[in-house]
Amino acid sequence: MRNYFAGGLNGMGYDIINNHLIAWIDKSELKEREDYFNKKSNILIDSGAFTSFNQGKKIDIMEYVDFINGFTEQWKDKVNSIYFINLDSIGNPQESWKNQEYLDKKGIKTLPVIHQWGFDEKILERVVQKYDIFAFGGMVGRKQKEHTIPWLNKCYNIIGKHWRKTKKMPKSHLLGVASEKILYRYPVFSCDSRTCFMEIHFGLSNYLKIQGLPRIGKKSYLKYKNWKKYDYNLENDKQLLNKIIKKDIQGYLKQEFEITEFWKKKGIIFNE
Repeated sequence: MRNYFAGGLNGMGYDIINNHLIAWIDKSELKEREDYFNKKSNILIDSGAFTSFNQGKKIDIMEYVDFINGFTEQWKDKVNSIYFINLDSIGNPQESWKNQEYLDKKGIKTLPVIHQWGFDEKILERVVQKYDIFAFGGMVGRKQKEHTIPWLNKCYNIIGKHWRKTKKMPKSHLLGVASEKILYRYPVFSCDSRTCFMEIHFGLSNYLKIQGLPRIGKKSYLKYKNWKKYDYNLENDKQLLNKIIKKDIQGYLKQEFEITEFWKKKGIIFNE
């Protein structure tokens, strides 16, 4: 199982990460991450549809096509794997599938996204048959027990039938979901999470159970009154956060290994 790490700031922890999730529209983050790409790197490129939707912007699908072609040519022989996510139309599953079919016809391989809203079992059955890898989305912010688990039960029931029939487990990715409860419940190929970078933006470490850490995201260190006048040292805070972030990442890497081994014992092994 792969956990792709999203978010981050100033390269903190990037040197021990192999699995990178970046939105192609975030040029500065993409450029920063590229400094850490190597032969072990697995790259997942997000279309940025959700971010653009929240900002009231629209992405030109041809610009995305040009980016995919250029990025693939640049990195295909320098990293372990590259995947791209379909350009979704938030709240419009039909438009999303129109984009997927357009990219398919262009010979552009992207991960189709099955959304929790507007879910159609027949579409998932078709995706499982046709695509080597796909994603489940629309789960962020929804209640796990009431919404996400009942929905994923339906989805993985369909996937399980396919596995029993073909002896091949489809590769599925969970967008924005990386809870242990979910990952031990469903045979997921990959997921993504930004929780290991919560320290930067919210001053807490989920894995180490620490709160009240310095916050330096988007100059939030300015909350320290008269920080320039007195003895506040931004560099010291950065060094502290970098150490804690690396501890968090190492914890998630351990979790990644343990979950992979758990599913191996059940006979589910992905060719990665």
